[in-house]
Parts: sequence; C-alpha cells; structure tokens
Amino acid sequence: MSGAARIRRSDNVLDRLGADIAAGRFATGQAIPIESELMVLYGVGRSSVREAISTLAGLGMVITAPRRGTTVTDRSEWNTLSRDVLRWLMDSKVMTPGILEAIDEARRVFEPASAGLVARRATRLQVIDIETAYARMEDAALRGDAEAAVLADREFHLAILKATGNPILQAFDSAIDSILGLLFGFTANHMENFRANLGNHLAVLEAIRKHDATAAEKAMLDTIEFTTEKMKVAKLIE
Repeated sequence: MSGAARIRRSDNVLDRLGADIAAGRFATGQAIPIESELMVLYGVGRSSVREAISTLAGLGMVITAPRRGTTVTDRSEWNTLSRDVLRWLMDSKVMTPGILEAIDEARRVFEPASAGLVARRATRLQVIDIETAYARMEDAALRGDAEAAVLADREFHLAILKATGNPILQAFDSAIDSILGLLFGFTANHMENFRANLGNHLAVLEAIRKHDATAAEKAMLDTIEFTTEKMKVAKLIE
C-alpha cells in the first residue's frame, strides 16, 4: 500500500473513532475496543488504528495505560481548540452541555479585542481583505445564498483574526466556523438574520478603516450580541 493510501486510511479511522467518542458511543472512563477489534470495526490495518489512537491521545480524548487499555477521558480534558475535536462535538447527536455557551463567551473575550488591535495595526492590504469579505457578505445577502453567506461571514471574521498577526487569536477560527454554521443550520429565518446583522459588520469595517479601536471593539461586540440573541431564540443556548 502506498504511503498516501495509508495516510488516508489513518485519517478515516481517526475521523470515525473521534466522532464515535464525541457522540458518546464510548463513555468517559470506558475502555475503547482493543486494536484487533477496531481494525475489524473500521476496516483498517493495525498501523492506521495506532496512528489514530496516538492522535486522539494528543488531543486529550483518550489515555492509554498498562493493563487498562485505552480509555476515554473526561470532556474537560479535550482540546476543544482543535478543528477536528470541535467539529466532532458539533456534529454529534449528543451535544456537549455548555459548549455553545462557552464558544459565545470566548468570542466576547477575544473578538472585540481582536477588532481593536486590527484598527490600530492593520495594513492597507489587510483592510482590503476585510473589505472583500464584507462585499461578499453583501452579495450573498442580495442573492439569498445561504451557503455563500456562511462562507463570506466566516471569511470576514477570519480576515480580522489574521490581521491581528497573533497566532493564538488566529487559532479560534474553528470556533467561529462552527458557531456560524450551527446558527444558519438551526435558525429557520437565517437569511433574514444574516441581512439584519450586516450593519454591525459594516460598523466594524468602518471603524477599522478609521483606525478607531474603541468603535471597532464596540461594533464587534454588537455583532456577537446579535448572534447570541438569535441563538437564544433558536434555543441553541440558554
């Protein structure tokens, strides 16, 4: 088997096993099946299983110990900043209690501050990237294209995170991606909400253009609070 094929199989078993753990198929403290059983369950070789378990251990989702095998850890130990972990949690039918509230709370901490930083330090090219993303948001709203709207909204927020030049802040891209997707997926009038929130996004952009950090922070907080309220209406959060 080629190296590329082996990697694809490893990625496949990682995705399936990670999703099964996130969905509660293997409970906290429970030992997952031994290697030979996982090989049969997922239809892969031993090396693929071992690589998947090694990756899951690195993500804090499992721990391997002598005579105990590989057991699932408490969700508080999981690396929820990992794009894969967050995706597995969001896709699972057993939603982690408080995960959306935690993401919303985190956004309130880092996104307004990020917008303020960008207003102070963004280069003209970085501002153009943010402008381009906003223009795509307007176009998606005009056409009523929900898929394009999610993508453009994500690009807008990620362009701001990128313009901070701070790699820690940029690591929150998966949280933003997931929460925007969930809001559009569960809210019946998502395009109406998207259009209604355009003004807040424009206010962020205009504040960044004017290098007004205070206004950028406030506008970003207004943007997030709008989303928070719609999530409450959709009963995604309390």
